[in-house]
Amino acid sequence: MNSRHLTLGSLTLSALACATAAQAQSNVTIYGTVDVSLRRATHYGASNQTYHSEGDAVFSPSRFGLRGSEDLGGGYKGVFLLEQGLDPSSGTLTMATATPNYGNGVASTGRAWGREAWVGLETPMGTVTLGRQYTLAHQLSGRFQPFPNPNLDAVSGFSVHHVARQDNMLKVRYGTGPVVVMASVTASEGNGKSWAAGGSYTDGPVDVATYYQSMDSFNGAETRRIFGIGGSYAITSTLKGMVGYMKRSQRVSVQENDVYSVGLNYQLTTAVTLMANYLQDRQSRLNPGKRHMAYLAVDYAFSKRTGVYAEVDTNELTGAYPATAFLSVRGQKQVGVSTGMRHRF
Repeated sequence: MNSRHLTLGSLTLSALACATAAQAQSNVTIYGTVDVSLRRATHYGASNQTYHSEGDAVFSPSRFGLRGSEDLGGGYKGVFLLEQGLDPSSGTLTMATATPNYGNGVASTGRAWGREAWVGLETPMGTVTLGRQYTLAHQLSGRFQPFPNPNLDAVSGFSVHHVARQDNMLKVRYGTGPVVVMASVTASEGNGKSWAAGGSYTDGPVDVATYYQSMDSFNGAETRRIFGIGGSYAITSTLKGMVGYMKRSQRVSVQENDVYSVGLNYQLTTAVTLMANYLQDRQSRLNPGKRHMAYLAVDYAFSKRTGVYAEVDTNELTGAYPATAFLSVRGQKQVGVSTGMRHRF
């Protein structure tokens, strides 16, 4: 009887030990950001009037996400990520797409997991991921901006050209030492196929990135091509400078855009960060003209999770540069002021 009890007890303890070990090898993390901003802008939109609004973040948009990994042993790891975008000022989903194009399917009311939704495998030879993911242009261009591809169009200039995410993407990444190389292929499935290649080099204070991206429209009638290159340099432990360039061209349309950006990040104190950016978008051949954009921003962190920020920005369209959603009248300078509060969890 005692022997039997000992055996059963040993089996129970062994099972518990195995379960504990398995649990230690895998994990799922819940994370997110809730960020609401207040904004005032002159010469806004088609009405050309002063506009007041409350909305999602100026810089880092609100999100809710699940991130998981499982250690498979031998340098292999199973990984996944699901990330949802939302506007906390209204509680609505973001990243709606009215018509399929350039790798994005229709999602007229927003996307449940529209920011990212992928599964992948990390190996000693690199990482492979499948699903809705960031384009290489979006990932790599963020490395040479004071804040990577801000959420507010009025202070962003690269993402309006390169498309931030695509459905049905296969992405591979391999890094060795200071060098990382990446490539992606996006299946069309009725919304446009795409491919891209890029890489980065990081060594001490130097960080350089470059990429090329080709995207077809949903019917294959047009191809948009994006080339970008730029980098940053840590001048001191608290001051970083960055420059970037992007070229957009079309296979059929004669439109071309050359985007130049220069920026600074300065860590004034452990709690205060200052950012400055000037961007010029030169459109040529079709509706030739320029967009000039500049902003100054300050971010104050109460803690690692909670903070506030404020920024002032200007935008001006010259020549025949196309009207934007936030500024329609050419030759007039829009001045915008925003402030916001965020909490990360």
